[in-house]
Amino acid sequence: MKCAGIKTGFSWLWVFLWLLSEPAIAQQGLKGEYYNGSNFEKKILTRIDPELRFSWKSSSPASGLDYSYYSIRWTGKILAPASGRYTFYAKVDDGIRVWVGNRKVMDVWQLNDSNHFTGTVVLEAGRYYDLKVEYFNAMLGGVLELFWQRPDPKAPLSVDINRPMEPIAARYFRQQAPPVAAAPKPAALPPVSGLVRATPPKPVVRPPVLATVKSVKPAPKSVKPASARPVPPVTAVQRPVPLPASSSAVVARVVPRNEPPVSESAVATPVTLRHVQFEQSSYVLLPESFPELDKLVERLRQQAHWRIEVMGHTDNVGDPRLNQVLSEYRAKVVMNYLIRHGIADDRIEANGYGGSRPIAGNDTEDGRSRNRRVEFILK
Repeated sequence: MKCAGIKTGFSWLWVFLWLLSEPAIAQQGLKGEYYNGSNFEKKILTRIDPELRFSWKSSSPASGLDYSYYSIRWTGKILAPASGRYTFYAKVDDGIRVWVGNRKVMDVWQLNDSNHFTGTVVLEAGRYYDLKVEYFNAMLGGVLELFWQRPDPKAPLSVDINRPMEPIAARYFRQQAPPVAAAPKPAALPPVSGLVRATPPKPVVRPPVLATVKSVKPAPKSVKPASARPVPPVTAVQRPVPLPASSSAVVARVVPRNEPPVSESAVATPVTLRHVQFEQSSYVLLPESFPELDKLVERLRQQAHWRIEVMGHTDNVGDPRLNQVLSEYRAKVVMNYLIRHGIADDRIEANGYGGSRPIAGNDTEDGRSRNRRVEFILK
């Protein structure tokens, strides 16, 4: 009895210690490591942040941390509530890098003034993925806000990346993935004295009963062969795909490669998406862009072997570095639109060229307007 009581006491002690450790294992939030210096030079403190939604325009992020020129690294786990493609959004001043499941989905390590950036990754429902977010701020105050667009929204998907679908709530962040509960073991039955195990009776072997069966041969049936009718040959008829008559349409130069009149050089000629428009000095896609992009989506669905490069361009007004960033993200917004409408991301490449490839002079507004464009090339 004494030995059994000691074992019971140790069992309760183990359960008590496990309950104490469980909140630490399943603690919500991300571990944030705060550094002075914009490249993690001097570590100042470590703390748990429940969400990544910060605006430090008028103050330092923490006591002992400089108001300008600092960096932060957050690590932990993120839970995927549904299966499918997730789009991560970041509003940042200045630079950010994001890894989800050891895959880099965002890399903008440069100066920005509260700009928006995106990255996509496919996740599986119910799984916890490693998450790492690195951020730096240079001059003056900083801003960092991380959102996502889940694959299971009830509302229609929005292409307005300035107004993402949903902030990432604290319940999706963990320090570690919660432990998986083990299946309970069946309790062993104690031995019972005074019972005699019964021996099962031996089966009685009886001799087989033989039955006499007369074989009856069925009368042969005469089967008349079916008269074979000749099958006329079927010739495949390939219907030509009609192209729009307007030379300014999106698909004016989109012609299948196997058609002999079109050479590879014609397919690889840049085509301008003339009706794809953005808000002024931004990369928010305007609704009037959708019909032209929908035509492009339809042609890419019809020709599954095509690959496409989307190219963003600007005029020469303003800071060339900002123009370069703007052109890159306008191209990425168009790429994300194609992906959301069923085009595989490994078929699409997005690049920005700033004002380095003008098609008109920048000395007039008409010329600058022509240079602010998004093009694509089929490969």
